[in-house]
Amino acid sequence: QAPELYLGVGCHVPFLDVLTTMLDETIPLTTNEYDEWGNPNNEADYKTILAYSPYDNIEAKAYPNILVTTGLHDSQVQYWEPMKWVVKLR
Repeated sequence: QAPELYLGVGCHVPFLDVLTTMLDETIPLTTNEYDEWGNPNNEADYKTILAYSPYDNIEAKAYPNILVTTGLHDSQVQYWEPMKWVVKLR
């Protein structure tokens, strides 16, 4: 919300594309996480997820330096999520 306050940020295996992930029920643990993140098959939850999902809220503005790491075999965050976010952020 205030990127000008930071010189840099480290994001290590961040969950950034919440909406896409929660819509894919084939990803392990997704349906088990509906209580925590919301069920995007419910219209109200879909709108809520869309409002807080970092990938869906990238704006055209200056961001601090960001180091993003991902894990090829991470069981919680798909490896492509952080990469997809960085590409859109650029």
